[in-house]
Amino acid sequence: MRYTGLLTLGLALAGISFSQELVCKRAGSVPLDPFDRAWGSTKALEVALSGQAVTTPMELKPSVSKLSVKCLNDGKNIAFLIVWEDRTEDRFHLISTFSDAVAVQIPYKPTPDVPVTMGDKGQRVLILHWSAFRQENIERGYSDTAKVYPNYAYDWYPHAEAPYKYPENWANQYALNYIGGEKVFRKNTFRTPVREVVAEGYGSSTWKDIQGAEGKGVYRNGKWHVVIKRAFVEENTSNPEWGPGKETFVSFAVWDGSNGEVGARKALSYSWIKLKVE
Repeated sequence: MRYTGLLTLGLALAGISFSQELVCKRAGSVPLDPFDRAWGSTKALEVALSGQAVTTPMELKPSVSKLSVKCLNDGKNIAFLIVWEDRTEDRFHLISTFSDAVAVQIPYKPTPDVPVTMGDKGQRVLILHWSAFRQENIERGYSDTAKVYPNYAYDWYPHAEAPYKYPENWANQYALNYIGGEKVFRKNTFRTPVREVVAEGYGSSTWKDIQGAEGKGVYRNGKWHVVIKRAFVEENTSNPEWGPGKETFVSFAVWDGSNGEVGARKALSYSWIKLKVE
């Protein structure tokens, strides 16, 4: 089993694309709701996942071994519906407690020669990363000590009133000082649980200045159902070479917070999947 895993990893690092193909069906609209009836018009593709075994810290025993994905586009926007089994709903990100998350990776140039391990120098990839803790903050208020441990301590924030609406109550000087300055504030108060990241090799991840991607996750009956949506072309920023009638490639990664997965510790698809956009 060890030899087979290393062989598979070697092929993936070489940029070899296997035979899977995801068809992104054309639709009248692209819903954010993972249970919208529009998703019933297209078939799901099952994608196998393996533990991250390229760089430290590794995750050799991930809890998630597969996911299913559907794709829709309306000519201007593209959306992925990603579903996977998870025994626990992890919505908080603390010192030793991590959030569930999922990401879609797209190469800027539509070729499988780009390393699937987050690209390489001159071979940039776009990563759309959804996190349950960001959605928790947006939908239910900022998750700080008083919320996560309601009976442990009482914290008083002079800039806000409980339940600390997110991000409205954090747009002031008191909040900026508390969380570490304007840059930290800006990175943590977008009104979407999805982050747009660019990379040219693992360890090079950089947040984009323009953050236009959207997302919504619902945990139901032991599964996460997450939609990640983005315009093909966002103004005043870089975009992959994709769109209606074009072909490119995608890959996926999942983090199970209760399994101690965060950062490089994750499950991922080690080969590019061809994406055909109707």
